[in-house]
Amino acid sequence: MTKSKLPPADDWQARDISDWNVQTFLAFITETTLEKYGVEYSPGGGGSKQARWGRERGMLKNAQGKYGNRVLKAFIEICWREYRTSKPELYPYPSITFCVSYMDRYFTEAVSQVAREARRAKVAEELAVDGEELSDWF
Repeated sequence: MTKSKLPPADDWQARDISDWNVQTFLAFITETTLEKYGVEYSPGGGGSKQARWGRERGMLKNAQGKYGNRVLKAFIEICWREYRTSKPELYPYPSITFCVSYMDRYFTEAVSQVAREARRAKVAEELAVDGEELSDWF
């Protein structure tokens, strides 16, 4: 059996969430930030741009290892939904550094949301009726 080749890491829409890596998350974040907020994504925090990108990569990698891809994606989406700022011209979107540092309380909500979705999928699978089995009844 040959292993099928994954789409490029930057192609987050073509990859299954279980196959996402840090590069895939960064592509998701940069593309969605441009779409949602109309600005190009740039990492937050202090230091050189290279150091900030490195810090965000590390934060994403740590969260990925601790929570998994589904929870991390849900967490990012919750942060986008809940983000408020009094200075939108300076801080139009939450960076990953900001989300992990100041909005980390939403990890609990993301864990619950993913668990709920998994339970629903399991129940839906258990309740699914096989067409052949149903035709045998009639």
